Amino acid sequence: MKWHFLGGASQVTGSKHILETGETSLLFDCGLFQGRRKEANEINRNLGFAPGSIDAMVLSHAHIDHCGNIPTLAQQGYRNPIHTTTATADLLPIMLLDSAHIHESDAAYLNQKTNRRGLPPIIPLYTKEDADAAIRLIQPHKYLEPVALPGGVSFVQMDAGHILGSAVTRIEIPRPGTTPLRVGLAFDLGRYNLPLLNDPVQMKDVDILICESTYGNRHHEDALNEGEDLREAITRTLGRGGKVIIPTFALGRAQEIIYLIAQLRQRGEIPEVPVYLDSPMAQAVSRVFGKNKSYLDEDFHALYKLMGPIMSAKWLIFTESVAESKAITSSSKPSIVLAASGMCEHGRILHHLKHGIENELNSVLLVGYQAAHTLGRRLHNGDKTVRIFGDEFTVRAEVESLRSFSAHADRTDLLRYVREAAPRHVFLVHGEQDQRESLGDLLRHELNIDVHLPANGDVVNFEKLLIP
Repeated sequence: MKWHFLGGASQVTGSKHILETGETSLLFDCGLFQGRRKEANEINRNLGFAPGSIDAMVLSHAHIDHCGNIPTLAQQGYRNPIHTTTATADLLPIMLLDSAHIHESDAAYLNQKTNRRGLPPIIPLYTKEDADAAIRLIQPHKYLEPVALPGGVSFVQMDAGHILGSAVTRIEIPRPGTTPLRVGLAFDLGRYNLPLLNDPVQMKDVDILICESTYGNRHHEDALNEGEDLREAITRTLGRGGKVIIPTFALGRAQEIIYLIAQLRQRGEIPEVPVYLDSPMAQAVSRVFGKNKSYLDEDFHALYKLMGPIMSAKWLIFTESVAESKAITSSSKPSIVLAASGMCEHGRILHHLKHGIENELNSVLLVGYQAAHTLGRRLHNGDKTVRIFGDEFTVRAEVESLRSFSAHADRTDLLRYVREAAPRHVFLVHGEQDQRESLGDLLRHELNIDVHLPANGDVVNFEKLLIP
């Protein structure tokens, strides 16, 4: 009964785990490793196992660092079920086909250079055909629906409160002559009081908990402050006649901002200016939210009764074409513009920044984590000049980072979750080393339990671990 930590252990990308029982091999997540091009390419092409040896897969949610390498799995011969929630099943075609398009486009762009130099062609990590093959393997399930896997293993998924359809997973592994081993997976755990989403469902009475630690040494501002922080920034900008430019992630954060704007409009707390969602991918995801209203919280349903459809409201303008997007950038009228990407590295947001960042009437609201070396991080750090499409621009627009936004549990939330789960052993994953070490020290001190910090490639025998 061995657990293989293959990816996403000591970093927050590339989640990938295998349970091996002797009778079966089961894969949990198959995320894309995101980092420097050469390193990421090598890691993502080499899964670390034979896909044909895997009997079934269980997926926690639709973020790319958890699902993004599933097409490679299919490309290399995997043909068995991919179990996940119904909402995640609706999101996966959007996420995987978009990822395939990016890989194919990047390879085509690089091949323009390699061809001129006589170098071997760049092969995309995977293609649309590989993504389609993976999508055909998806088997959706409802929360709390017991699912049987090969080898007598079973699992149920519960709401993780992280993004639409995200799940924590409780696995039962048979042991001859005794009770099943109970393993809990909380690869990405949400926060309490997040807009749109229900609070995380608490797992109980697990023997082993494998838990994320992304913010193991950080306390978030209260999620209930998100609407007020957004209101202040919007009213200040529109009051001086400017545009509110919001770089946003297409899955989760874009829909959260739309919902908060809807609340503010319904209460009459912000001016009723045009609101643009300038991201085809975010538009597709928003339609999935509209289809999966049963996953959303009571506050959403109360607002829905007052306003009708929120993710397709009449005041929310979906811009499909490039021409429509250009019309927004050329207009000087006050408005709110949401566009991808969230870290300002690619996509339509770059055009909005190029045309709007030198206008002191405008504001740029950063509503998510900005990784090192990204344009978003440079704006967050207060750089006075930035490069966009190779040209230098002076930052005259107001730049504000709204710090109450985060979809991950913080240190207090994680301590609470582990305490209530009452495991004998905790394995901390999905976190940088300093975050894991800090959270590990807290759990040992407060809960007096065994905490482990596995590295990628580590294999742990769970049966031996539990021998008194």
